[in-house]
Amino acid sequence: MKKLLLIPLCFSLFFTSCSDDEEEEVIPPVSVLDADMRGEWTNTSIKRTYYNFGDEVMYEDSVLRNANFRFDGKRMTVTLPGSAEKDVWNYEFPNNTDSTYIQLHQDTTSTDYTVTSISDTVMIWEDEIRWAGFPEDVPDDQKTTSRYGVYKWKFVRKK
Repeated sequence: MKKLLLIPLCFSLFFTSCSDDEEEEVIPPVSVLDADMRGEWTNTSIKRTYYNFGDEVMYEDSVLRNANFRFDGKRMTVTLPGSAEKDVWNYEFPNNTDSTYIQLHQDTTSTDYTVTSISDTVMIWEDEIRWAGFPEDVPDDQKTTSRYGVYKWKFVRKK
């Protein structure tokens, strides 16, 4: 009789100790910037400036955004308000001499940025693209080509 009671007790202990929740791996920061970036941010705007061969501004515009970013030390997860879809990128700081340089990877795609400033509330990323075309919202065959375009992404820390 005691053996019959022991079997259900063992099963109940087994099922209560197992969990479907994934334990998040805690990754130590590789730099102060990495530690400061961790958490939830909202990308509120992108400012785009395009330059000619004389380094003069040819065209400038900006766009307001509302995209949510989560940095956990290894992954950057992007979600849009009202959407359940997640865009997940791995990130790293590969340059030991420049901790502001961040690389993003997703499948075979890789892109890089420079974190130009960060505080408790605001973070700015910059990307420079050679031969960038503008305006952004027209087909490629209707764009004007610049010598380079500078894109500044503004993030605000979520409370």
